[in-house]
Amino acid sequence: MTVTTGYLYAQKHTAVITDTGVSNLMSMFYTPNIKVYRGIDNYIRIEFKNRDQKRVSMTDHSASIIILDKENGVAYVERALTAIDQRKGVWEAQITESDLLNLDSKFYNYGLKVTNPQGRTAPAYADDNYGANGVIEVVDGVYPTFVASTTEDFAGGDLGSSIANAPYINRNTAQHTAQVYFSSAFTGTLEIQGSINPSNSIQNADFTTISTTTYTAQTDNTYINFTGVYSAVRFKRTTTSGTLSQVLYRP
Repeated sequence: MTVTTGYLYAQKHTAVITDTGVSNLMSMFYTPNIKVYRGIDNYIRIEFKNRDQKRVSMTDHSASIIILDKENGVAYVERALTAIDQRKGVWEAQITESDLLNLDSKFYNYGLKVTNPQGRTAPAYADDNYGANGVIEVVDGVYPTFVASTTEDFAGGDLGSSIANAPYINRNTAQHTAQVYFSSAFTGTLEIQGSINPSNSIQNADFTTISTTTYTAQTDNTYINFTGVYSAVRFKRTTTSGTLSQVLYRP
């Protein structure tokens, strides 16, 4: 029996703030990258320390984290930190599922800003060279990125275009769904065709019929489910009257 172990632990990161009670020598060499994952709320523990790597009191302070794309000069997210233990300088950042919804999976920068009781705002540093930006990585590790269905609107005629699939992902349990839309009462047929040939070399003769559905004065949208491992799928409509306007297909 195979046993897989999963580890539950909080991401902990250190940020340095300056004070006048210690020397100017930085003793922190680097801060690890922060990783945040799509599909869940992410909680990151932030510990504020001085340049001697000793904890500092953050009583009556406020702090926030900003996610930014330095290449494009855009700040995407700014969230206030929640105090866990102000006396020990321990705070928590929450990056929510919705915060990451429109961000691509890649490396970004983050910054931490701290406001003291006198209202002065300063950065917290992420490296030994007074760098105010650390690295945060958005990862599709928990849920994959949403991929929209493929739309077949028969713009090129009644025989739709070839839609390439990834059969090595779907394997033998592949289920396909076609959502069929009508803009007026449709009488005719919708044929689903598939091919198992490599998608980069498919010819018309390589397609075979998977199913044929007949409609009579159909106005309500409907769907078709089918299974199989195909490298490409296409749709063919035959119209007696009315309009079958489009098919949304998801392998």
